[in-house]
Amino acid sequence: MKKILTLILFSGFLLSFAQQKQDEMYVVIVEFEGKRFDSLYLVFNFTEEIRGQSNDGYTWEFRYPASLHERTQFSTFRIPGTPDTVRNHMNFTLTLDGNTLVGAFFIFSAPESRITARHMGTQTMPNMPGDFCMETRQMINVTFVVDNFEISTDDQELITAIIAQHRGRGFTRHPFFHVGFTDEVLLQRNMEFIQEHPNSQWMMASLYQNLSSFNSMDDVAKVFNLFSQERQQSFFGQQVYREMTRDMTFVNQKLPTWDADELQWIIQDSSRYNLVLFSASWCAPCTRQVPILKEIYRDLGQQIIMTYVSLDDERTVDNWRTKMREHQIPWRSLMVLTREMDRTIREYYAVRGIPTAILVHPHTMQKERLNLWEEADRQRLHELVK
Repeated sequence: MKKILTLILFSGFLLSFAQQKQDEMYVVIVEFEGKRFDSLYLVFNFTEEIRGQSNDGYTWEFRYPASLHERTQFSTFRIPGTPDTVRNHMNFTLTLDGNTLVGAFFIFSAPESRITARHMGTQTMPNMPGDFCMETRQMINVTFVVDNFEISTDDQELITAIIAQHRGRGFTRHPFFHVGFTDEVLLQRNMEFIQEHPNSQWMMASLYQNLSSFNSMDDVAKVFNLFSQERQQSFFGQQVYREMTRDMTFVNQKLPTWDADELQWIIQDSSRYNLVLFSASWCAPCTRQVPILKEIYRDLGQQIIMTYVSLDDERTVDNWRTKMREHQIPWRSLMVLTREMDRTIREYYAVRGIPTAILVHPHTMQKERLNLWEEADRQRLHELVK
């Protein structure tokens, strides 16, 4: 496997020792100037709300458990009691190096965050697209009311989150945020930002949310290695690590054989190299690849275990069985048999197209993808096995 992934295994070994502080309570204290609230909620990930406490409507205190904090991707403030056609939002602005930075979503430092927020004005935007009505299949227009506050704080996590939003840092590929930039440029910009802010929960949460936007787990590993050890051991750090290691190692499963419906492990002998071949009867490129596979079997069949995993479901399973007989396939073949299992296997092994070949290394069960159309990949297979 590539060195960068091997390094992750070593550094990630410590993840299981992350301390859980389930009973500890964290606090956010906001002193508003120029704007009074009768009631105010701090909303986490759009799903969980903490009601604030205040004696005067200006200074608000929000207490919430550490277990909620560690799972926070972002938070916002909600003003209750507004009509259904009104959406209240709160923006925090910062002045850094003469530039005004604006953020609408927040993450706060633990265990305590103190913010002074001076009201700078209210912006009203009527007749804006709001919610989608399932009954009418139409967008419902609402009025957005945005209160802008200039803040003063020593909370580095909050400051980093606002800087990231203002600079468009994060791993989403939505064109609104990254129009005109290549994947390579976006990756480099984000890596440079993480080098500046290696302990950012905002960026680690963004990494976890957008793992599917990466071209490879190698790129994920490059980003992950830039975070501090504390952030790697955090809740989102552990989630990213699990996804990386799941992609690095082959997780064995049982599937039925093509001729007897007997359940067998995909990898039956982990002490040898295994070449797992995802295919289907309806896949024309898969059929064209059979001569290449037979050549590999002829040259390496004594040193390697080759296994077909057919993605044929109940509609085409008989066609696969016919193909196996007509082409006189000498290696083992397993099948998914159902559409549900087809979806599960595709997701589990990240099979985005076929033919797909995965080489599973002996003992470690580490895996790598091979493009068997390419001479270089076939040559690598020969060098490894022989």
